[in-house]
Amino acid sequence: MSLSSSSGSRPDNPYWLLFGCFLLVGAGLLLMDGPPGNSYLSDVDDIARRLQIADLLTDGQWHDASWPFLQTPDVYQSPWSRLVDAPYVFITWALSPFMGTDGGFRIARLVVPPLWFVVYAALTVRVMQHLTGRRPGSIAVGMAALASFLVMPEFYPARIDHHNVQLVLMMALSLGLVSPNRHAGLLVGLASFLSIAVGLECTPFIAVALVGLGLVAVWTGEAGHIRRFGQAGLSLGLLTLPGSLVLIGPSGLGQVYCDAISAPWILALSVGGGIIALAPRLWGMPAFSNRAARFASLVIPGVFLLAGLWIAFPQCHHGPLYMVDPIAKEFWLSRVLQEHDFISLYAEGGPRVLVFGPVALTGVLIAIWTWTRPRTAGAGFLYAIAVAAVALALLQNRNFPFAASFAALFVPGLVQAYGRASSLRTRLVPLVLPLLAITVIIIAVRRTDPAIDLIMVMKGDACLNQDLSVLDTAPPGIIMAPPRMSFTLAEYNQTSGGHHPVASLPFHRAAPSISRVAQTFTRDDADGRREALAPFDYVAVCRMDLQLDRAPAPLFGALAAGENWPGLIDVLPDSGSRFRLMRIDHDALQ
Repeated sequence: MSLSSSSGSRPDNPYWLLFGCFLLVGAGLLLMDGPPGNSYLSDVDDIARRLQIADLLTDGQWHDASWPFLQTPDVYQSPWSRLVDAPYVFITWALSPFMGTDGGFRIARLVVPPLWFVVYAALTVRVMQHLTGRRPGSIAVGMAALASFLVMPEFYPARIDHHNVQLVLMMALSLGLVSPNRHAGLLVGLASFLSIAVGLECTPFIAVALVGLGLVAVWTGEAGHIRRFGQAGLSLGLLTLPGSLVLIGPSGLGQVYCDAISAPWILALSVGGGIIALAPRLWGMPAFSNRAARFASLVIPGVFLLAGLWIAFPQCHHGPLYMVDPIAKEFWLSRVLQEHDFISLYAEGGPRVLVFGPVALTGVLIAIWTWTRPRTAGAGFLYAIAVAAVALALLQNRNFPFAASFAALFVPGLVQAYGRASSLRTRLVPLVLPLLAITVIIIAVRRTDPAIDLIMVMKGDACLNQDLSVLDTAPPGIIMAPPRMSFTLAEYNQTSGGHHPVASLPFHRAAPSISRVAQTFTRDDADGRREALAPFDYVAVCRMDLQLDRAPAPLFGALAAGENWPGLIDVLPDSGSRFRLMRIDHDALQ
């Protein structure tokens, strides 16, 4: 791969035609009711984000990250960024004089995700232009849009979690890596900070980009590479502190959270950006004319920074999910499908199409290297990021949208290169390994149907449309309920203005209370149950006719069957609703 800079002038491409083509094909995919063969339903992130934004619209407290509808028993502090909330709030405010706050928010949830797709399409097509270095055909761009079908569900109307924003920011990062604009490096630093402010899932891709920029700048010593690298550090270092001040406020700057923008990340990004920005300014001196000296000028202060962070923030030594204990992991996290690798999910009865997605992405990477090996530094950076994204997707299903988005950037170039391939053998090489892998997986992996037990039943909610009005007259208190029902209760609590927060929701910062839920419903241990329920006031379940083994969840099975339990007293025994709200008598609880 040549380490030359990207082409020195903007490609002479019919941008708006290509943008329109990508937008048209993507809009067709957005009109589908979900990925092929599946109907789309909002996931728990979308529900919780809706509750978070609704709370912000109610109290207007921009820097208050607490969720009043969740107490574990402490008030839950959300790690989710206001950057994602902002467009929904602004559109709601703009529409509220005409249709009220609720109506405006409803429209905002429908229009903001597709608007993010428009931005995503605009950035993606521009990156494709720079990657091809020539005029890509509209058919090739349309094929790239089709190849992005795993990305499109993130932009469905009402899909309001943060992944669509992350995809947009990754395309902005990509544009900063390949654009010939003299100031493109600033975009790399800006996108890096905003992405980490939104969430940490794209940190590996940002790391690949910054390390790649640094290595190429050190190795070549070319002015263009040094300028792009230094600009990335400059914008990252200068924007982190004021940007964080806007997003989390003065009080948030000193707080320590390992899973979101706070003191450790602010320090790392600010100082790290400063090192990246300042070290290249030394390279013009004779002492830094060789690669070893340039490399040392980055590595030595970088090592001191990492050592300082390690010493200053020991609570982060175990990563951002340090609060997830073995009980919460067994009861909750190990059952979240997106946390599994694709082979495990396939073996556990997932759709057979799951095999083709990751294997097809691997085939795209092989084809890129075989047919159109990256010939510029920017293309090499994006190829390295695509490899990292596909590798992470093979290990964890949640990464598939990012892998698909990076791989799709190379599709127009692959279409052009395929037509220039000199032999049938060259054209078929990228297909051999994927087809072999699919064959081996289908033959070798033994599929089993997922076992339905009471813990799986608790992930559903048979009381979704039941009468919950008993909450209107019950004294205030915190409710312990199964995971999915807790969302229903949280929504009711917020819309009714009630005073019954739930004890747990399935998010990692609530892991200690998830453990309490597990100990309450699944353990046959009276002392452990009393300890788990000690901070709470009520238990709630939905009556169901279940013919399942109660051993995995003895208390839940008994209560769902309508049976009584010592120490749990029905607030309204003959309500006529399947919803059961029981007051906890802590002294009598068994």
